[in-house]
Amino acid sequence: MTDNRSHSLHGATLDLAGLLPAGTMGIDAGMTMTKIARAAPKGVEVSARETASLGDISWPALRADAESVGITGARVALLAANGGSVSVPEIDAAARGCIALLSADDGLGDGEFVMALLGTGTAFAAVSNGKVSHLGGTALGGGSFAGIAHRVAPELSYDAAIAAAVSGDRTTVDVMISDVYPEGLGRIGPDLTAAHLARKGRGSTADFLAGLLNLHAESIAMIAAGRARMASANRIVLCGGFIHNNDRLVEGITSMATRFGNAVETVPAPGYAGAIGAALIAADVQQ
Repeated sequence: MTDNRSHSLHGATLDLAGLLPAGTMGIDAGMTMTKIARAAPKGVEVSARETASLGDISWPALRADAESVGITGARVALLAANGGSVSVPEIDAAARGCIALLSADDGLGDGEFVMALLGTGTAFAAVSNGKVSHLGGTALGGGSFAGIAHRVAPELSYDAAIAAAVSGDRTTVDVMISDVYPEGLGRIGPDLTAAHLARKGRGSTADFLAGLLNLHAESIAMIAAGRARMASANRIVLCGGFIHNNDRLVEGITSMATRFGNAVETVPAPGYAGAIGAALIAADVQQ
């Protein structure tokens, strides 16, 4: 049986030379996965492991030769007892990471956006000129997708469940507006969803997972659009582990959020925004 705990955050060296100062490291201990970003000669060395495994790791070995370490995330307490590190609020770390990654990609623009941080759950924040204001969140995220997917297909890993969702046809399990109103209804187009996963007994497991992923995409997008309106913004930037290597989720969020007049962007290496931001903030503090 495939290990259902595996995740799509794989180790690599990001081609982002100079993004992190030499000797810096960031650790984002999320509820499910812990992401690590470390300055390297050719860029940023990133890796991920299950948060549950942190208790088996030697802190000196994890830290290695890093002179400055920032720690963040929902499970930061698992690391906070270790000396010589700077604890950074999760939203602040992710926002700083988003700013740095957008800047590295020449995409920061005016620096104002609503950040959607999609991890086990999803949090939103308004970012303006480097200042961050938390806008609440939703319990929908990678945790709910993975939990429901495991109930339906326990033999599938997280990566396999995402792949199945990409191959599936959600219209076999979702009731579409076109099923009720072929021409749409007012401003509501026929291609929109009338009821998620409402066709009982229809479709394959892949079709169900496609509908499940779309349920998350559309729901998170509508909440993000509402938060953007609260913040008088029309730009939404996506980051977090649930977005990482998940193009279908990004497509679904973008399709829905743009209907509300929002532009949607995804930072490079979105799963590591928090770890990178924690490293940068720690470097500032420990100068």
